[in-house]
Amino acid sequence: MGSSICPKNTPSEPGRAGRPKSQEKRNQILTAASDLFLEHGFTNTSMDLVAAQSGVSKQTVYSHFKNKDKLYTAVIDWKCNEYQLDFGHTQDLGPLPDALKQVATQVVALMHDEKVIAMYRVVIGEARANPHVAELFYDAGPQQSVHALTHYLAKQQTVPLTNEQAREAAIDFFNLLKSEFHMRSILEMPFALNQKQRDHLINSTVRKTLALIHLASEQQ
Repeated sequence: MGSSICPKNTPSEPGRAGRPKSQEKRNQILTAASDLFLEHGFTNTSMDLVAAQSGVSKQTVYSHFKNKDKLYTAVIDWKCNEYQLDFGHTQDLGPLPDALKQVATQVVALMHDEKVIAMYRVVIGEARANPHVAELFYDAGPQQSVHALTHYLAKQQTVPLTNEQAREAAIDFFNLLKSEFHMRSILEMPFALNQKQRDHLINSTVRKTLALIHLASEQQ
């Protein structure tokens, strides 16, 4: 799948030197599960099916992932890592303007990823019959990104924010980045932004977010 997975965490090829066998197995499972969740949805994807698709035993699947919820969450986290939107990467960011631009660039790229778009569509289609899958997707994907950026913003000393202000700024930031193209993408309408349009969206979002952050900081 979405959002999935930092260049350094991409699935390794079988037999690649220096890659622990357990990590290879884990990546095999994640790759297979990602494809199956997209093809069949969460409800109709079983751990047996994942084991067969990944070429490992069901016992091996369970040795890496306690249950299907954990596996689904790991697939989403895997995609976030690909675009360096996991918690660890976000905390290593530099000065605020540069950090926001870096995250914005990764988010826009993530939301142009065909597998991420497909996962959004699958989750929306499945959510009515199985609300649990929507909660898993939201908590592991969008919500985690908000938490990570909130934590980063709350630590900034040049523009001190309360935790609530930092969270509001993070939510505004991600919503501004979605713009119109994200809705068009999940509705299967033409949506892709060219590089000039991406740059404009990113720069505009960073500028607006910085203005909101400074305004919030002044109101304390």
